[in-house]
Amino acid sequence: MATMKAVAYDVRQAYVFLEPKLSPLQQIAALVDSGELRCIVDTVLPLAEARRAHEISQSGHARGKIILKVR
Repeated sequence: MATMKAVAYDVRQAYVFLEPKLSPLQQIAALVDSGELRCIVDTVLPLAEARRAHEISQSGHARGKIILKVR
């Protein structure tokens, strides 16, 4: 059910609840540990530069993941 604020701004909202399962996470961790799965990082930026991260993402020129560093 839409909230009043969503209706006021003419936007849709949805809630998604996921419960992570341990087994698939362990399988992914094993692939990372073995080197079979790796993540290519393009850029690491502080959270204060989230706008820049979004610009990089939208440019289509990132050659890996764009990471926002929280701490």
